[in-house]
Amino acid sequence: MRRSGLLLIALLALVTAATIGCVRRTIAITSTPSQALVYVNDREVGRTPCEVEFLFYGEYDVRLKLDGYESVVGSGTASAPMWDFIGADLLSEVAPVNLESRVEWNFELTPANNDHTELLARARQLRQTTQNESDDVEGAPRGAPESLPAAPIPTKTAEQGATPLPGSSAVPIPPTDLPSETPGGPAVVPPPAA
Repeated sequence: MRRSGLLLIALLALVTAATIGCVRRTIAITSTPSQALVYVNDREVGRTPCEVEFLFYGEYDVRLKLDGYESVVGSGTASAPMWDFIGADLLSEVAPVNLESRVEWNFELTPANNDHTELLARARQLRQTTQNESDDVEGAPRGAPESLPAAPIPTKTAEQGATPLPGSSAVPIPPTDLPSETPGGPAVVPPPAA
């Protein structure tokens, strides 16, 4: 009995060790030129070329930065291979083989345009265009806006408390018989009702 129990435990340990597989999912990110700083889903992951392990397939936000080049903001898609779809992934996770899903993304960086004279010329052209368009619009406000009339201040009546503004959903609060305190003075107690 004892020998069969030990044999069963040894057999289970052997089967477990034989069926332990591994699925490794990586994204390889490269750029031209290399050494760009890479952010995936707003998390810094390194400089190109680099590899990042991931758990879930789908679309990821990618941002690359390199001095002297325009920043690249885009997305990358990691698609699942056939053996990693629902159902088949249960078998691939316990299969006694190491499986690897590798996704490759390459990004082209363009040199930054540091010509300030061209930028200023485009800004002047844009300003002129917007001024011309605002002149063409009928009824467009000219100069400073007129001041708005002040809203009426609610007044208190002895019977109903504060009066709400017209169109307001405020409910008037009736006066109370509780004592009120004035700052720096004694409490004011109303006279008893006769």
